[in-house]
Amino acid sequence: MYRMPHINFPSYDFTGEQIRERVTRSAFYLYRPVLVVLFALDTAVASTMAMLAAYFGSQEKVDYVSRSWAKLNLMLSGVSMSVIGDELIDENQPYVVMANHQSHYDVLALIGYLPLPLKWVMKVELREVPIFGIACEKVGHIYVDRENPEKAQRSLKAAGKKIRAGSSVVCFPEGTRSPDGKLQPFKKGGFVMALEAGVPILPVTVVGGRKILPKKSLRILPGNMKIIMHEPIPVNEYTYETKEKLIERVRRVIEKDME
Repeated sequence: MYRMPHINFPSYDFTGEQIRERVTRSAFYLYRPVLVVLFALDTAVASTMAMLAAYFGSQEKVDYVSRSWAKLNLMLSGVSMSVIGDELIDENQPYVVMANHQSHYDVLALIGYLPLPLKWVMKVELREVPIFGIACEKVGHIYVDRENPEKAQRSLKAAGKKIRAGSSVVCFPEGTRSPDGKLQPFKKGGFVMALEAGVPILPVTVVGGRKILPKKSLRILPGNMKIIMHEPIPVNEYTYETKEKLIERVRRVIEKDME
């Protein structure tokens, strides 16, 4: 008597969440080129608006444009944000903000959701980005030439003046994005700047950016990000000679909430 051969078919045991994630990623693959165009267009528009606001002397409008631009692009990218610890911040106190750095999306998250007037310490190569580079210079962000120590020192002194004038300054003490998600060694420039200005350091942990856009990738994916603001660290108990202890303290605080 003839028997049908038994054939084993692979089992696809997907949960509802996994199916939704696969569908979302597939849809986002088609949407990604549109996102890139929208990002470029709204960046050009926002940069122009920020330059105009700076020209007419309205720092509040510059900050409003910057935050709106960042939040818009997070939304367009399918990024949902959560913020922890904003009650620890005195909005009338300038800080040197220090955060870990895993993705370009860390910048958007911090611009959009740190409730402070911000100036950024940026690598000088960004000055060459059309419209955006000029706009950043005009609104008062600080370019640092990492290949020229003398120019870098002048830039950090300029940042110190902006802090004393009431603006918080943001820097990534790692100097560049982490390729593997682990915290890299900290550079000293931002700590010297905080000691010279005599203002507290605000440690911030940014979570989730690497899953959305890792280093050396253009594959943007939707996801969740979180900003964790920690208790500000006063610098008046440290000196240039003991700054290594300050560096280690800030590093421990940032690192403990990294995922």
